[in-house]
Amino acid sequence: MLFLVASLAVVQLGTMVILYGVARSALIDTGKQQLVTSAQSFSRHLDTLAGHLAEDAKIMSLDYALRQSIAAHDSGTAISALRNFGRRVGASRMLLIDLDGTIAADTARPRELTGLGRFAFPDLLPLAGESGRAAASGVVDGVPYRLVVVPVLLPDPIAWICILVRVDDRFAEELRALSPLRKDIALAGQTAPDAPWSVVASAGDPMDPLAGIAAPGQLAAAEPQLLTKHGAEYLVLTTPIPTAPGSLPMMAVLQYPLDEALAPYRKIMLYMGALMAGGLVAALIGIGLIARGVTRPVTALAAVARRIADGDYTPLPPVRTSDEIGQLTTALDDMAQAIADREEHIRHQSLHDAVTGLPNRLNLEEQVDQAIDQGHGVALLLLGLDRLREVTNTLGHDLADRVARDAGDRLARALAANGAGDAVIARVSEHGFAILLVDRAAAAAQALAPALVAAFDAPYTEAPYGEAPYGEAEVTVDLAAGVGIAVYPDPTPGAPPSDTASILLRHADVAMLNARAAEPYVRLYDHAADPHRPERLSLMGDLKIAIEQDALELAYQPKLEPQTGRVVGAEALVRWTHPRRGFVPPDSFIPLAEETGAIRHLTRWGLRRALRQSATWAAAGHDLRMSVNLSVRDLGDASLPDRIDALLAETGLKPDRLMLEITESAIMGEPEAAIAMLRRLADRGVELSIDDFGVGQSSFAYLRRLPVREIKIDRSFVKALDETVEDQAIVRSIIELGHNLGYKVTAEGVENAGSLALLAEMGCDLAQGYYIARPLMPGAFNDFLASHAAGEIPWQATLREAHA
Repeated sequence: MLFLVASLAVVQLGTMVILYGVARSALIDTGKQQLVTSAQSFSRHLDTLAGHLAEDAKIMSLDYALRQSIAAHDSGTAISALRNFGRRVGASRMLLIDLDGTIAADTARPRELTGLGRFAFPDLLPLAGESGRAAASGVVDGVPYRLVVVPVLLPDPIAWICILVRVDDRFAEELRALSPLRKDIALAGQTAPDAPWSVVASAGDPMDPLAGIAAPGQLAAAEPQLLTKHGAEYLVLTTPIPTAPGSLPMMAVLQYPLDEALAPYRKIMLYMGALMAGGLVAALIGIGLIARGVTRPVTALAAVARRIADGDYTPLPPVRTSDEIGQLTTALDDMAQAIADREEHIRHQSLHDAVTGLPNRLNLEEQVDQAIDQGHGVALLLLGLDRLREVTNTLGHDLADRVARDAGDRLARALAANGAGDAVIARVSEHGFAILLVDRAAAAAQALAPALVAAFDAPYTEAPYGEAPYGEAEVTVDLAAGVGIAVYPDPTPGAPPSDTASILLRHADVAMLNARAAEPYVRLYDHAADPHRPERLSLMGDLKIAIEQDALELAYQPKLEPQTGRVVGAEALVRWTHPRRGFVPPDSFIPLAEETGAIRHLTRWGLRRALRQSATWAAAGHDLRMSVNLSVRDLGDASLPDRIDALLAETGLKPDRLMLEITESAIMGEPEAAIAMLRRLADRGVELSIDDFGVGQSSFAYLRRLPVREIKIDRSFVKALDETVEDQAIVRSIIELGHNLGYKVTAEGVENAGSLALLAEMGCDLAQGYYIARPLMPGAFNDFLASHAAGEIPWQATLREAHA
């Protein structure tokens, strides 16, 4: 609206300015032409005036009485006649001039009859004699006059008559009256040779005729000038007035008041301006009404658009108009409805499983969180179908989808049959379903779970199924289900809060994995038995930092020869005191280190620390073989042999002073790769030992291929050796087997004197355990060696008695 009004105003103002400029330019051109024309006619009017005066003077020169008075030199009569004639023709002064140029009579000095002097402009006299008259302007006695000289003939010239008309305002008005155009006229001249120019006569209303005119005496009739005088514009033209020879110069100044000429146009502009202002006001009102008629519904539609953007798709009121706004309103309403339908469809898809139509994981989490936020107790049962993924891989997604839909139907029937028809069934993974029970205790969930497992006792069958290569009339899929249960609030003392859906789902998933181990395939989540607690992840990060900062310690457990009582070695065992958690058992972080791959860094650190300590003891005179444990991941480290070579070279130890212990499971995981790595280590002279022998899945076919020098009997067979006959038989058999294969045999887990005595009797090569010594820090190990050398350790007496 403002743009349109401003554009209209600019156009109208521009039109007015252009019109006014054109009118002004035209008036200036017209005024200049008029001034030039007036200047040209000015001289003609002066001649006309002189001609009239000359005719009157000729008539006077024929007067007999005047001639007689001139001939008789009667000055008094001549003056009287001149005065009377001057009054009739409007002369200001009359002169009677003798033929020799002297003034015989002067109406301005009637009393002076002699000594009046000579005529000021004698050059006019012969001119008047030749042409019968002579006219000019001149200054006489400081007064500007218009002079006309005529001869007095009888029949030859006997004298001259000079008519002087004073150049004053009346004279100027006469000249102005003779001009057909409206002009302001001023006559200017010098009244004395050194006097400044001054205005001697004016007609009309000239304003400062000489203002802005430089050296007026030098100006001739030329182009008019545009001058500004006291804020008003004038066109000014100067034209010289012919003067008698020897007279001071005179000129006429013609003025054309431009402002006065423009006054009518200004009035027209004023009317146009008023008309324009009225038109603008009317346009403003009209455009404003139109704009409001457009913007009000557009503003309303903008508010509707913002409402739609906020998710409110309420239908718009019915449209009563069919114009563009109405069409836009209808289109916006249709768009809102389409968006609402599409969003509802998208929301349904995002919250439901595409195959079964059941709520999906996201939907379930929203319902669980909502129930918890409202203060309800929640029981979440997670049912896993072990073979559903195998069905997908074997028979394809189509059949697997039908099996999944059947599974959802079975669960719904089982829940309805057991009084839990209000439970929410959701499909949370490809092979997992969740059942949400609100305000049900853990006992109720545990009572319901076996019925859910039993719902899948009957296999899924479908007939017929396809053609060759299957060639079967029907397909039968046996589904095995397991149910894990998690509840909120968790009644287990010390259990961390499980107040979110994601935590409950994770707990139920952990319980479901445990449920698959044995019948009845139902487990309730137990925090204490959860191997996937979040703190384990934090523990791994802290372990990495501890390794980098050398914040771990190695304890050393002595290895004893039962036959001789000598301490011949030590096993390096890592110990970690966490800055916040305190002592962390090795069983808590070593399995995690193996899972994450951090075990390689831990092994490298342990090897370096153990070999340096072994070198320190060797320097002190203690020849001890250092045993260090390797993991399955260490056997895949191709750089391990070179690292060990470098450490042995650094510490100066012989390779046989290092014993690397490997579990049976580490070897059996990838036996070929493990055997190749062990051979590389054995070729360097490093001794190898099989740890925890007897509890793994070792194969004698691989065992005889291993370049090992020692096997270690697992502690489970040794800790109660003196009490269990079966354990004694197993240990004796392992010792004999090892010796027959050329291995040394070490028994770990010696807890009492009886077990140590039996091992000595059976010929076991080495023994270690808490009865001999617990794992010791380096300083305590030095004290142990000193006590051993002094014979102050209790088991030394036990060995002496056994040998006796």
